[in-house]
Amino acid sequence: MTDYRTDTQLIDACLAGDRAAWDRLVERYQRLVYSVALRQGLSAEDADDVFQAVFVILLGKLDTCRDRERLGSWLTTITRREAWRVLRERAAHAGAAGDEQELAAQAAAEPPPEAALQELEEQDLIRQAMERLGTRCRRLLWQLFYTQERPSYADIARELGMPEGSIGPTRARCLEQLKAILAQLGFR
Repeated sequence: MTDYRTDTQLIDACLAGDRAAWDRLVERYQRLVYSVALRQGLSAEDADDVFQAVFVILLGKLDTCRDRERLGSWLTTITRREAWRVLRERAAHAGAAGDEQELAAQAAAEPPPEAALQELEEQDLIRQAMERLGTRCRRLLWQLFYTQERPSYADIARELGMPEGSIGPTRARCLEQLKAILAQLGFR
């Protein structure tokens, strides 16, 4: 499997018709998209629908993606919009049914614009820091924190070709490196 270091490389491969690159792109961002949808207050079923909608939107706009290295931020924004669309539709349905408590809960789920902007900026800094890590650390941290299925240490060891017993210590060193890079980038 090709190890695409940057989103730009991955998108270029997708546009060239590389099916494995598309699968890798979805794998790279599936946990982010799903978690953002859930944090907006959606049920698991609605989050699944939003997940599918977001990747359909991405597929349709892949060739016009201008700032490819901000793909994670773009996907976060699209996911929020799709989640809010689902919540609005549910609110309209609930409003017709007279369920004011559900409407209030949905309104509370929408973060203020300043918080959303702050989160996007933080995600972008984390993405930049991850890209500055060496391949081994980046792949390990990705497996530990960004894959939806939370693989076991044994699975990660097999995937990365490293001893299972070294994952914990390597993880600690990689997180320290990530923390130092984030500090250089001005992450608070």
